[in-house]
This record gives sequence, structure tokens and C-alpha cells, in this order.
Amino acid sequence: MIADRKVQLHCGRFVHPIYREQLHATPPGWRYAFTHPALSDDTTPTKRIVEQRLRCAGARTRAEHLALFVLGEAGYVHRVRARAFPGASLIHACERLLRRSPLPYVVDFEHADLFVLYQRAALERPWTRLLLARALLDDRLRFLLPWSDAARRSLLNALPAAAAARVEPKIRVVMPAIRLAAGRPRERRGDTLRALFVGTAFFEKGGVAAYRALREARRTHDVVLDVVTYAPPDWDARLRDEPGITLHAPGGADLIQRLYAQADVLLFPSHMDTFGWVVMEALAHGLPVIAPRHLALEETIADGVAGLLFAPENMLWDLETRCRFRHSVPIPRSYVELLSRPSDALVRRIAEQLARLAEDRGLQDRLAQGAYDAVGSGHLSTARRKAQLAEIYAAAAA
Repeated sequence: MIADRKVQLHCGRFVHPIYREQLHATPPGWRYAFTHPALSDDTTPTKRIVEQRLRCAGARTRAEHLALFVLGEAGYVHRVRARAFPGASLIHACERLLRRSPLPYVVDFEHADLFVLYQRAALERPWTRLLLARALLDDRLRFLLPWSDAARRSLLNALPAAAAARVEPKIRVVMPAIRLAAGRPRERRGDTLRALFVGTAFFEKGGVAAYRALREARRTHDVVLDVVTYAPPDWDARLRDEPGITLHAPGGADLIQRLYAQADVLLFPSHMDTFGWVVMEALAHGLPVIAPRHLALEETIADGVAGLLFAPENMLWDLETRCRFRHSVPIPRSYVELLSRPSDALVRRIAEQLARLAEDRGLQDRLAQGAYDAVGSGHLSTARRKAQLAEIYAAAAA
């Protein structure tokens, strides 16, 4: 019997839940080796991502923000070193470009700006674009695996045209996968439509738009909203006093799982996500999703099949996948203040989608089935990702 070949998962300080799920989508003929403790943690992905982001945010000082600013202005490209594990044939780098990789490697990524630490200013420097191109054309880097076509375009847009043409043959779009978390699509349990909002960054994730859309929809329909967020004190009080809204502080796995089990739809009016892991979790629970018609969300959520999309407003990334700010870590305060005042038109668009689901149970059932199928056998399934990665790993390690 031929032993499985070893592929080394190389992660940084922050481990995205996609890689926890990747251990359940191991391609045939391969086995993963890793050392990061987060990959061995049985806590649910949402719990892990909340805890890690809080730790990272708490660790960032003004000096660190200044350092990021300086690195962006200097045109820094983030590359790291990795040591090969004994017996490994290949490295799968998790959103990290490697410097002098000891083995052939592949790298996947949510958006190209992470290679410059989300400091878009770096890509204004001609030497940065050349350094990035050189790193991407390294012979040891066999394939680039963007999570979406939007991520693919973000990379090509970051490069000079000639370099983009040389890099493009290395690119294979491989969307993340997640296991089903429910035995069947979600069924409405009563006349009330139960919506769920999950977002630790209240303004950036569209918390104000969700609040106002809920109030608008409740004028004519029976809709309630569970909100999982860290809200500023004034908004915390407002949310707790609002009829139809139940506010929860982000917490343990039991809370998240209970809310997914109770909900009929995920409301995800985010202004900032380039992918949106919570969308994957909702679909895995057989929940349709209401979200902006924007970049990767159009790929994960088929409009009218697994959810309902609405025209977005004030998105952090434009349709060419470029960030609207030269420095986005931290998010500029002026932008956060803008997101606290969503337009009446945006609020109406979101409220209309809530109302559609509230009054059309047939639509709710069809969308829930579409969400379930996307994860069970479709473009977000572990079977699809296994097949793609098996082919890519074999070619990369040849």
C-alpha cells in the first residue's frame, strides 16, 4: 500500500477558520502536517475567529499602527520563512508568501492586499509591484489559489500588466469549503421570520443598516432580529431597548450554535468583507443569506438560489477590487462615521428583502434548499475542494 504524501500547512499568528475546515477536506493521497494549536482546537470556527481577532486587536498599539503606516509608505511586501517538516513533499502556505521556501509551495488568499499588510499605499510604489511580481514568479511557488474570482482579479490588478500576464497561468480559483452543520434545509417554525446578524465590528459589518432595516420591515411584517456584536455604549442601549431585537455579546460555541438553529435567515449587510466566513457557516446550517451584491459575495451566494442580494453602498473595496483608502489598518475613523449613517435607500433595499422572505414561505424554502445544496454538493462542498486540491497538489509536487 502506498503511503499518503505529506503536505505542510504553514499558518501565521491569526488562523482563519477555513484552515480548520481544510482538515476535513484532505485530498485523497495526501495528509496534513501542522504545529499551530488553533488547528487542533475543536471550538467552532466563529468562536475561534472572535477570540483571535480580539487578541490581535488588543495587542495592536499606536506604535504598531504607526509601523504599519510606515511600511505601507515604504512599499513593503510581506514574506516569511518556513522550515520544512521531515518527509513533507509540499507546503500549503495560508495567506503568506514564503521567502526562499525549502519546498515547492502553493499559497491561497482572500485578497491580494494582505501581501502588503492591507496597506494599499504600498502598491503605489513601482518597486513594490516589481517585488511582488518577483515573489509570485518564484519557481518554488507553483500555484496561487485565490478564494474567489474577485480575489484573482485583486491580484492581477495589483501587478504591472506584463507581470500579470506571466503570473496568471499560476492561478487556480479554489473556493473554501465547509461541512454541513444541519441534516436538512431550514424550515420556518412559525409566522415570525427570525433573522440573525453576526459581526464583531458593529459599524463596518453594517450594524446600523441592519437595525434600521429591521425597524422598517416590522412596520408591515412579523420579523425579529438576533444581533451578535460589540456595540458602542449608545448603540448597545438603543439595541437593547428596540422591540424585535435581542442583543448578544459574542461568546461561546453554545450561543452561536443555538442562534443558527433558531434563525431563518442570516442578515449580512457588511461594508468590508472580501469573502465573509459567517456566510459559509450560515449556508452550512441550511440558512439563506441576505447580503450586498458585491465581489466574492456574488460568487458564494447565488442570488435567488441560496439567498437574496441587494445593491451595496459605501463598500471598502470598489468593483475593481481596490481599497478606497491608502491605509486600511486601522479603518479610518471618518469612514466608520460614514457607515453609522446609511442612506434611506440602502435601508429600504435591505428591508424589502426581509419583507419578501417574511411573506413568501415558498421562497424561504427554495432558498434554504439552495443554501443546503451549495454546501452539500455544490461550489462550497468539501468534495469539490478535495478534488481540486488533489489535482493541484500532485502537479505542484511533481
